[in-house]
Amino acid sequence: MQQTGISLSAFELEKWIDDYSKTLLDRAYYLLSDKEDAKDVVQEVFLAAYKGRDSFQGKSSPLTWLTSILHHKIADIHKKRYNGSPRSLSVDTFFDKHGEWIASDVADPWEEDEQAVSTLLNDDGFYAVFTRCIARLPRQWMIVVNKCYLQEQKAAETCRELNLSAANYWKLLQRSRLQLRKCIDVHWFKL
Repeated sequence: MQQTGISLSAFELEKWIDDYSKTLLDRAYYLLSDKEDAKDVVQEVFLAAYKGRDSFQGKSSPLTWLTSILHHKIADIHKKRYNGSPRSLSVDTFFDKHGEWIASDVADPWEEDEQAVSTLLNDDGFYAVFTRCIARLPRQWMIVVNKCYLQEQKAAETCRELNLSAANYWKLLQRSRLQLRKCIDVHWFKL
């Protein structure tokens, strides 16, 4: 019986770790948004690569093979995280018998009044909560929020400075706003 895998020595794996760790870590962090989870999953990728070294056939680059393992590991993480959630949702989950929202966080939109926003930003207590919430954001998100909203820097300039694509920039802002809103809701409005 002919063996189809390529023999991968510990030395070659060590070289792969040196060559591909940063790329895999960046990808994992992008997909998981948590640095510690990203580090853990990259370690698991290299362990799985070493254990399954005989299955690497060399038909693709090592990075492609490792990235495939990474995506499978991340899929497993997401499955575990959301395993207890309902498989299907009904409209009845969100609305009562009168057609009103059940969840108060959906039915309670923030006031869009500029004067109210200005009043809040001048309130020392609110500003302290706001700055704590910004500080809780992942580092790159915090930088993008500061440049966009506090420094009022143009998107193109921020993208150029941080080497971000426009799509990534807007996605970071969207995620940041959602996380900031949740944090401010919890630590200010629902006191």
